[in-house]
Amino acid sequence: MDWDRLLSPTRLRRPGTTYADGRSAFQTDNDRIIFSHAFRRLANKTQVHPLSANDHVHTRLTHSIEVMSVGRSLGNLVGAKLAERGAPPAVTPEALGYAVQAACLAHDIGNPPFGHAGEESIQLWFTRAFAAGAGSDMSETQRADLTGFEGNAQGFRLLTQLENNKWEGGLELTHAVLGTFTKYPRAAGPRPADNYAGGKKHGYFDAERGYFEEVASALGLTPRTTPGHWSRHPLAFLVEAADDICYGVIDIEDGYELGYIRYDEAMALLESMSGPVPFRAGMTEWDKVRKYRAWAIRALVDAAVAAFMEHEAALLAGTFNADLLSQTEHGARIDAATTLAKEKIYWSERKTQLEIAGNEILCGLLDLFGALVADLGAAGWDEGKLVARSQKLARLVPNGFADVTGEYDAWLRVTDFISGMTDRYALDLYRKLKGIAI
Repeated sequence: MDWDRLLSPTRLRRPGTTYADGRSAFQTDNDRIIFSHAFRRLANKTQVHPLSANDHVHTRLTHSIEVMSVGRSLGNLVGAKLAERGAPPAVTPEALGYAVQAACLAHDIGNPPFGHAGEESIQLWFTRAFAAGAGSDMSETQRADLTGFEGNAQGFRLLTQLENNKWEGGLELTHAVLGTFTKYPRAAGPRPADNYAGGKKHGYFDAERGYFEEVASALGLTPRTTPGHWSRHPLAFLVEAADDICYGVIDIEDGYELGYIRYDEAMALLESMSGPVPFRAGMTEWDKVRKYRAWAIRALVDAAVAAFMEHEAALLAGTFNADLLSQTEHGARIDAATTLAKEKIYWSERKTQLEIAGNEILCGLLDLFGALVADLGAAGWDEGKLVARSQKLARLVPNGFADVTGEYDAWLRVTDFISGMTDRYALDLYRKLKGIAI
């Protein structure tokens, strides 16, 4: 892979489109993502704590903005160092900074309500539905899209299909930003035998296979041995690092905010990353936690940049097979922060109760709309022949079923609708459709 192609400003399905409004191509991508409906909905989607009453706790929106900020710093710093090494003219701090920033803004845009627990609920529902006989007209890959439902793949679908130019390239982002966004550049199915970091999950659905193939071709991504699988864009490792930094540090801050983590526990972990931090007289414990958090992020950014530069050749060759932070002195410290978060936050009683409730809500909605898909199939995919109840349910689905010709497309319309819901909207709709609230 080479930097000139990897930073291609050509756009999905619009390769010849140019604009002259004073913004670079990657700045334009940032603006398109920020003004999208899907990005706005992140304000009421779970980051870690579902339906939190504490306004200081992170949502997917505040998390995405913070990841964007860290990602921009990573891109700027790597861009400056690559330019010093004599990289091609296209490689500048601004270009890498905006490309990584845009991908970071969108990195969680496809996540369903209730966070990763929501993903698991959708996966479980489809696994049971297909075991009971649904999905018989679908390919193995198409069934795997849903039994392994992935927010990353749904995010690629949102960016390339559902927003703005619907079914015709979506936001029409640059190939470079779409490649940087795609953490897992492969189709659904069993994890490839090479155990590549970018093959842990799938990053696009079968419905968007052609779109990702266009991205991979435009950028010159290295194909891997398994069909439908490519090596990551090198900048995708910076997006991953930005996310890992924010998870590793911010979860500790949120845990302290909610009382799950003691002050001494939070400070010990943060100081292990930040090193000594100067205090002002009169600082409260809260002030100190925030100060250490800021310095920890700075230390982790510097370490991730150094790791990227050390492994640049392997990143371009598609042979680098780890996350950047694991290659630094902070790898074990991030692991320790993750372990503490699991023990004190992720497995807390309230979070567990809310995730069980979220599972009931999402599976209940899928029961309702799954019956609609069954009726639609029995009606030969003719929406006009549906029974009255199913016609009413179909009217609730924004993209409708008028142009659906098969089971796979119908299920995707349902998952587009349900995964796009905010936590509160999913709860409200479930209660109304079940007759619990009017």
